[in-house]
Amino acid sequence: MKLNRVSIYFLLVISFFFFNFYFRPTLGNPLMSEAYHNSSAYVNNLYVSDEYFKKNIMSEDSYYIYERLISDVKSGKSKSNIRCKKDDCFSSFTSAYYAIYLDHPELIAFQSSSWIDKGDSLDVSYLMMGKIQTFFGTRRIEREIDIVQKETKNMTDKEKILFVYDYVSKRDYDHLFMYSSSNQSAYSFFTKGTSVCAGFAKASQILFQNIGIHSFLVMNDEHMWNYVEYEGKYYVFDSTMGTGYVKNSEHYYDGLGKTTVGDTTGLFSDLYPEIEKTTLKEIFQV
Repeated sequence: MKLNRVSIYFLLVISFFFFNFYFRPTLGNPLMSEAYHNSSAYVNNLYVSDEYFKKNIMSEDSYYIYERLISDVKSGKSKSNIRCKKDDCFSSFTSAYYAIYLDHPELIAFQSSSWIDKGDSLDVSYLMMGKIQTFFGTRRIEREIDIVQKETKNMTDKEKILFVYDYVSKRDYDHLFMYSSSNQSAYSFFTKGTSVCAGFAKASQILFQNIGIHSFLVMNDEHMWNYVEYEGKYYVFDSTMGTGYVKNSEHYYDGLGKTTVGDTTGLFSDLYPEIEKTTLKEIFQV
């Protein structure tokens, strides 16, 4: 009898754990619609992408490469051959790669890729998570977002921005695996509690959309961060900065005004709104 009670208790604990972290009902992304769910842009319920960078850094006759990459990742392929319609296959693929990185922070299975240029085609190899890990990872993140949505429900935009900054900064910077592809997605941030700038920026982007704050992902060759909208103007938001300082440090909120590489200009700078010279750190007086 005692063994049975222990077994029942153990099953109840396990059942509660899985329900709470993977199957508990959530508020959901407020921007998600049936039309978007049925579109080619849909990956999961974490994020709604307008595919802004696809439309602005790629030519229409190269869209198929972008769409093929997303399709390959969604279907779990580890390798594929992509034939090119024009001679400059590598350039088109690179543009697609950057565009996907900026357009789809919710593509948590996609960690990195490598390719061999064959002139009229590319042999592409993907480093991705498995489908089961992606499924449970996505559901886990949905429930993390749900908690944030409820906690920020009655906050002002200023309070929401500071909340996300503090929320992200509580995670640890993954110094051990700084150059590992496994920490380049929002998955590492939400499920492992450690990440690098790419994970922090993508997590921030997803969180902002789900709580009603507009933002962009920004990247250069060394770093990734966000531009966030506040009262109709755009400002630098670099949540990676907060991970290096305790909250009462004078430099803790430096990420609301500059990036860790000391440069607020990323790739494709002409595609972003004008960034204010006055920083959020100054405006918020933090």
